[in-house]
Amino acid sequence: MKKLFFIFTMILSIQQSLSAQCHIGSVTITSSTLITGSCVINGDLTIVNGGTLNVDLTGIGADTFVVQGNILLQGNAVLWIHAAPGASGDQFIVSNTYNEQRTITTKDSSRLKLENIEFRTQEGNLANAVSMYMNYNAKDNSILYVNKTWLDPLKAWLLCNMFNKSTLIGFEPKSVPTETYLQDTAQIVLHGANTSMGLWLNFQDINDTLNLPPNQALPYTWKVGRGFGGLASPWYLEVDTANPGLGVQIFPSSKITVNGSGLPATGELKTAVMFANGTDTLKNLKTGLQNTTVADGPNGRITLNNVNLGPIAWQIYILMNEDLFIKKSVINEIGIAGPSHVTVDSCLLQLAVIGAVGAGGCTMTINNTEIWNQSINAANNSTMILNNCKVTGSVFSTADAQSHITVNGGCFFSNPAGCTPSTMVNIATGQPNCNPFIPSGFPQNLTPATVTFNSVNNNCVTGINETANANNFKVFPNPSQDIIQVNIPNPNQNFSIEVYSAFGQLLLKTNDKTIIDISNFTHGIYIITVKQDDKIWTRKIVKK
Repeated sequence: MKKLFFIFTMILSIQQSLSAQCHIGSVTITSSTLITGSCVINGDLTIVNGGTLNVDLTGIGADTFVVQGNILLQGNAVLWIHAAPGASGDQFIVSNTYNEQRTITTKDSSRLKLENIEFRTQEGNLANAVSMYMNYNAKDNSILYVNKTWLDPLKAWLLCNMFNKSTLIGFEPKSVPTETYLQDTAQIVLHGANTSMGLWLNFQDINDTLNLPPNQALPYTWKVGRGFGGLASPWYLEVDTANPGLGVQIFPSSKITVNGSGLPATGELKTAVMFANGTDTLKNLKTGLQNTTVADGPNGRITLNNVNLGPIAWQIYILMNEDLFIKKSVINEIGIAGPSHVTVDSCLLQLAVIGAVGAGGCTMTINNTEIWNQSINAANNSTMILNNCKVTGSVFSTADAQSHITVNGGCFFSNPAGCTPSTMVNIATGQPNCNPFIPSGFPQNLTPATVTFNSVNNNCVTGINETANANNFKVFPNPSQDIIQVNIPNPNQNFSIEVYSAFGQLLLKTNDKTIIDISNFTHGIYIITVKQDDKIWTRKIVKK
């Protein structure tokens, strides 16, 4: 079958059909164009001036449409990628790497339509891949239409920013987009019980009350925004028998009261809080049922009434010129976007990103903290310092030679294998058990020149070696005030039991007892390790 190769950017200005298995360079489309079957665009895809690209993957067998660059739809352009209903294996891939993030942009009344396909952000075998983020920006009356399209959120995240008068219409989308940010005068309409996505409602320059869906039965039906639900927001959301995960973005210019339904501990809301131009302190942010005003400043911008925050509840973002102190809290994500300074003391940071990336330089100092983040990164002449922290899994990286990450002391732990979203975190406490967003193993350093480790224990506790009888290994009660009972799969064989502090210090070792006395331990998290022959099992225990 004929293949088309282009060295320079190609402009398609006439009706054209590209044969299956095509391979072309960067392309600009200005008219009606058809691609049937698999195709790779080795560069940017641009559709402008009323151009239309129809990517038809409905043929027999699994087909793949790959774009190895950015995608721009402008001037009433259309991109339609579709497979047959009920088909499997047909894929739309925007090829990202860890250091090169692609973007999809639609504007000027353009339309992106995805039907019955799998979306991915990386090519190749993803078995050991780091979950890859990429952005989709919808602007200026553009429309994203998603019908039964899905992605694997363990391997990819599509972050969608809804600006201006853009619209998202979804019929049972599964994590496409993974997270959607509804702002400006944009609108979202979601249909279907199998809908799954994170949905963030923007509160900027708004002082109002948000009443969460009153019915506890899922999926639910709900309208909110532009006066619906009593909320005077410029944006609009309509949920029709669907089940998106709800979150609120609260900017410094806003003050919001949220009334909840007290849903179970899986959580009915997550909260992103923005800071700028001040000095603030956050203390004791936690998961679970909340009836409180969060004192994040002199006024307390967030009041939660009967709101059950899920285990991944708190995301903190610093915009500019801010000195923020975070203490004794469970935080999902921290990001510094502008020149500011953040100090984190004695916290649990779990499962998302820690980033000091503000233009012009910013600093983040993290002390005596447990870290399970997917990515720990610095960029734009920024600095991050970790002092005496316990880091599990995680990836360290810097984006430029002027940025630096320094890790002083502390301990690196292995991320266990076999992690799934249902097992990754204790939904009652927010405490991670494993991190499914990165490969199993110890923390990785992607940029050795600008990441420095000083006196770090790189191998505190080995990862779990699962065996056929590993399910017989149990530690109980957990939590405990005094006594821990250890059940060993083969108690008649030689064994050893070791108990470590959260920072890797060996506190107790025995080879003849299965009842462990922790009554003299201080309150906190410990690691218990059982070794028998070539097998190793580990568990976290909590001293109450």
